[in-house]
Amino acid sequence: MKASALILIVGSALVLQVAAQLDPVCDSCPSKNCTYDKRLSCSCTGLNRTIEIVDPGDREYFNVSLGFVVDNTGSMRTEIASVKSSIQAVVTGTSGIFDKYVIGTYNDPYVANVFESTDASAINSFVSTINANAGGDCPEMAMHGIRDVADRLSPGSVIFLFTDASSKDLALEPDVKALLESKNIRLNVMATGNLCGMGAEFSRLTTATNGTIYRTPDKSDVDFVMNYIKNFAKYGIRFIRGMPTTLEDLKAIADGNCSCKTSIENLVCIEPPTKSCPCPEGFEHIVVKKKVCVPGPCKKHKYGSLGFVIDNTGSMAAEIFAVRAHIANIMANNTVFKDYVVATFGDPYKKNVIRSSDESVIQSFVNSISPSAGGDCPEFAMSGIEDAAKKARKNSVLVLFTDAAAKDASKLAAVKALLLAKNTKLFVIATGTFCGSGVYKGEFDDLAAASGGDVMTLTAKTSVSEVLDFLALAAAGKYSLRSFPRCLDDMRKMKPERCCKWVIHHKCKPIEPPCPLGYKRVTMRNKVCGSPNGCPRKRVGSLGFIIDDTGSMGAEIFAVRTHISAIMANNTVFKDYVVSRYGDPYVKNVIRSSDASAIQSFVNAIAPSGGGDCPEYAMSAIEDAAKEALENSVLILFTDAAAKDANMSADVAALLVSKKIKLYVIGTGQFCGPKVYKGEYDYLAAASGGSVMKLTAKTSVGEVLNFIGLAASGMTSFDSLPSTLEGLHGMPYQDNCWIEEISTCMCDCYDRP
Repeated sequence: MKASALILIVGSALVLQVAAQLDPVCDSCPSKNCTYDKRLSCSCTGLNRTIEIVDPGDREYFNVSLGFVVDNTGSMRTEIASVKSSIQAVVTGTSGIFDKYVIGTYNDPYVANVFESTDASAINSFVSTINANAGGDCPEMAMHGIRDVADRLSPGSVIFLFTDASSKDLALEPDVKALLESKNIRLNVMATGNLCGMGAEFSRLTTATNGTIYRTPDKSDVDFVMNYIKNFAKYGIRFIRGMPTTLEDLKAIADGNCSCKTSIENLVCIEPPTKSCPCPEGFEHIVVKKKVCVPGPCKKHKYGSLGFVIDNTGSMAAEIFAVRAHIANIMANNTVFKDYVVATFGDPYKKNVIRSSDESVIQSFVNSISPSAGGDCPEFAMSGIEDAAKKARKNSVLVLFTDAAAKDASKLAAVKALLLAKNTKLFVIATGTFCGSGVYKGEFDDLAAASGGDVMTLTAKTSVSEVLDFLALAAAGKYSLRSFPRCLDDMRKMKPERCCKWVIHHKCKPIEPPCPLGYKRVTMRNKVCGSPNGCPRKRVGSLGFIIDDTGSMGAEIFAVRTHISAIMANNTVFKDYVVSRYGDPYVKNVIRSSDASAIQSFVNAIAPSGGGDCPEYAMSAIEDAAKEALENSVLILFTDAAAKDANMSADVAALLVSKKIKLYVIGTGQFCGPKVYKGEYDYLAAASGGSVMKLTAKTSVGEVLNFIGLAASGMTSFDSLPSTLEGLHGMPYQDNCWIEEISTCMCDCYDRP
């Protein structure tokens, strides 16, 4: 289910509005499709204001876990008792809501210490054994702790990290980020200290996972966060995945003496409109959904101020003239900012800042800026950023234009704290070398990362105009400011945001003859496209298909058999092909060949049989396919079951990485359910640079194979394979494509969940 959520406290009512599709709430509707409001009504003492809980439209997850990662080095000695009691209170208060709890600790040196259980008392017993000791330096081994807890969590879960130090093991950060993103796990950090004066890695990870850093030097602040979880988890995981992003808002609701209950209101079933005329004899009425997209986001994010912090020393003439020429266009197109801030800084520093919603006032101020003085490097950038941030509203965006490092870099910690307190992002447009590596110490990168911004490096000052054109589109809501391109090439490749909706069409379709007893009719959709023109490309690696051939996989096997000849005919990317099949018990059965007829014959011989239980021997088949494949290959696994041999995951991951092989998993079932599936496919995909795509219907495999054909022909990239069928529908394709449908009767002998 895709949904957006907004919590409003108005008087004494807390409201969550939800627009839902294909949701269990809609089961009472004949079409299983509806819209509704989910209302959380709370009677609270002393509250009379609006609080927004940010939820970027994630689906409602079921069977999710709650994870805790605890830094138990010596410096946490004063906080550890409070952290332990808070975790135990949450576990006790939410018993039965989460599918399991996972808790891990980390020290220096790192020794894995992770415990998982569905039993609240067992978790609390483990927590009681945690003590703070050792360590002694700063930073610590946080990435190891996050990785090992995340590895055991269910998709859609939430992690809370308790630490006072930054991370020593930054080499693991890319792998941790990939793991969190592949399982859609949100990371929230409870910073009980100053993080050694660093901690930008936590900002990067929480930004990537839509989590939050809560700065909780006061022990009672930890209790507020934990009380929120304990009190609101019973209303749905959305209230935990979408927690308030500031302690101020969280405190107002967590311990607000609220009595709440949830209810479904305004349920409206979406039914097909009455047909103006019946279908002819021999035809049946069908409903076809088509995705229609228009430019721009469905709901524009509202920011505070848009700020320009401009270095006006002598070398900045081109940048100043560019801002002067473009700022009127930016303000004319603005639909997301309330007002504007402009600040300048020179050498010596003299405060010069303005905030106004009057465009003529801002234009006059910018027109008065002239390059002068300076002459040395670096300059007083931190003072300029500080005064702009003080002037700006909360939730603002500041853009710094400079070619020099910060002479006042000693103010970094104070400016960083100010940006975080006002939830203000800093984007830096670098038009020079920052005085060279001997002078620049990374202060802008640190500040941007901590605030959720970024640094964009330009090779020519004349390119500033292109950046300002991009800012005009972003101010108009056509591009997101959640992130910023790091170079001109990235900026030019960015695609504007789109708002998409499903439109229902009604058609008449010939009635198919009934299938024999024990069979059911399925329709495969085959997208056929013309071959692209262009220069021949150098072929690399193997394209591999790993097929679970147990009894429940009939539809998937038929789909591969039907599509593989077209995939091979249009292939311009891969040198040869690998096909591996596996059942239960496992018998090695793999082929590699560049002969399309040999591959087709091998696939034609695959038939569903055996199995009958869940899970199956996927890891063995992946291993044998990877051993057979060339380096730089792509393997695609088709299965509906978890891996019975999941204990091989680490060895298989190492093999994939050593041969630079990417694994993509097409999941056509529930992987035997959350009690059996431990995330082994998500782990392999993340480690190898692939992904996991989950389908809700086995008949959709044909559409995935169409995508594979396009990727093999060079029309798109495997890296763009989305995680859902809806994402696949929204992808752009070549115009010279059409849809063919193949209808057939399939054996209904097996039906695995």
